[in-house]
Amino acid sequence: MGTSSGSHFNNQSSMLPPRQQPRVGGGGLQTSLSLVSQDASGSPNLHERGSNSDQVRESPTESASSRETWPTADALVAKKLEKENERKNGFAEHSVVRNVSSSDKLSLRDVAGERVDIIAERMQSLPDEYLQKFKNELRAFLEGLGGSQLREEFLFLQKLVQSRGDLTEKTLTLAHRVQLEILVAMKTGIQAFLHPSVSLSQASLVDIFLYKRCRNIACGSALPSENCTCELCSKRNGFCNLCMCVICNTFDFEVNTCRWVGCDLCSHWTHTDCAIRNGQIGMGPCVKNGITSAEMLFKCRACNRTSELLGWVKDVFQHCAPSWDTDALIRELEYVSRIFHGSEDPRGRKLFWKCAELIEKLKSGAAEPIPCKEILMFFQELDDPLKNQDGEDAGRMISPQEAFSKIADVVQEAVRKMEIVAEEKMHMVKKARLAVEACDQELNDKAREVAALNSERERQKKQIEELESIIRLKQAEFDMFETKANEARREAERLRRIALAKTEKTEDDYTSRYLQQRLHEAETEKQYLFEKIKLQESSRASQSNSGGANDLMYSKIQDLIKNMYNTPSKGDPQS
Repeated sequence: MGTSSGSHFNNQSSMLPPRQQPRVGGGGLQTSLSLVSQDASGSPNLHERGSNSDQVRESPTESASSRETWPTADALVAKKLEKENERKNGFAEHSVVRNVSSSDKLSLRDVAGERVDIIAERMQSLPDEYLQKFKNELRAFLEGLGGSQLREEFLFLQKLVQSRGDLTEKTLTLAHRVQLEILVAMKTGIQAFLHPSVSLSQASLVDIFLYKRCRNIACGSALPSENCTCELCSKRNGFCNLCMCVICNTFDFEVNTCRWVGCDLCSHWTHTDCAIRNGQIGMGPCVKNGITSAEMLFKCRACNRTSELLGWVKDVFQHCAPSWDTDALIRELEYVSRIFHGSEDPRGRKLFWKCAELIEKLKSGAAEPIPCKEILMFFQELDDPLKNQDGEDAGRMISPQEAFSKIADVVQEAVRKMEIVAEEKMHMVKKARLAVEACDQELNDKAREVAALNSERERQKKQIEELESIIRLKQAEFDMFETKANEARREAERLRRIALAKTEKTEDDYTSRYLQQRLHEAETEKQYLFEKIKLQESSRASQSNSGGANDLMYSKIQDLIKNMYNTPSKGDPQS
């Protein structure tokens, strides 16, 4: 740990220490990192990009380059809902796509390689559902869902777009909006431009494509930002010194953190890890109050000037540490530990050891306020002139009065620390007592709930028993009624058979009486006819000329005999 982790910087500025210099437009001490609230920095207004340069000057603002997916909660929810709607409406979308003729269909290669006006004209005739599906296809490329093959295809499309010389401001103003969004997403590799919840003006998209505006949607500053004339801003296409790292050229949402290091002089920003990897953080001479000492410094790649790091870390922790949770505090302590890992000055090494100690405490389950106050108190001790002069006073004799004064100061400091610790312990005891009382109260509530549940259980058990007795009674009634119903059915069947037999007997009797009646009438008619025949035969001699009458009588007799044989059957007694 005694060796330097990076370069040794010997070009320390002769001006005042960087952290003591006031920034333009602000009063008092400012840190290199944004010290505004998370609410103010974490949710940028996308509709006020033209006036946000002053607000973003003090903090790196998030977008989708290093985490290229526009990672806001609303956008993620909108993305999830959009995918659900795509699944629900999949059939409708496919039906729309089927209605598009093959000659009108487009591919991503067509958009990347064909003339802008031709593609714009073809897109005018395409339905919105097809264009949305078209954008989703490119979003799948950017999300890397298709593996290396889709990644290679996207790199080909990006290279094709970047190599075109006809994509000027004049031609891009003629482009269809969806076409322009796709071209910008291809060139920047940021899928946020394809998201339905992000709506930028046509002019803004053209400026982003031509590197005239920051591709960070949350920043949107005109380039070069604040008319910066440094070599990086003037020669690096698309670079924004308000929100991008000067080394990796990316940006993220981190604010109020040691993850970013800002230059006190030129206000360019650098990721802490990038600065460590590239040797931008290391030991170097620092002049304070006319005394030169070696400290950990940050060397800005933009202006090649150095900034002192211990005061910057102190400012960040004093302004931001009270609002950090345990995970954030551990993460920030790890950043500080990496920064001062190679420190050779006593204060830097003490800070490194203190960070390691607090990380162990937090990971072992220590309460968050205590380590936070310890690190803040540690920074106060580093600035304590009595402690800083210990090394100077070690080699000379001091008077008893001065020694007594220092002892009194030390005792007062120790008493003050003990009072703080006692206050923390009392606070912890009070919290523990309140927690125990809350647990007792909760146990009593649970006991009452258990008693109520038991009584409810007994009541329901009695109800179940009553219902079971009612069910048994109803079952007995059902069996009784079923027995009576069976007896009634058998009685009805017996009566039906009796009625049927009586009906048949009655019909037979009626038929027999009817036939006898008819037979009797036929016999009577026959007897009458025979008597009449006899009477006619007896008078035949006297009526020798009555031959025609005999024929008529004979025919009547034949009809009577036919009527006898045509007597009605049993089924038709009334005919």
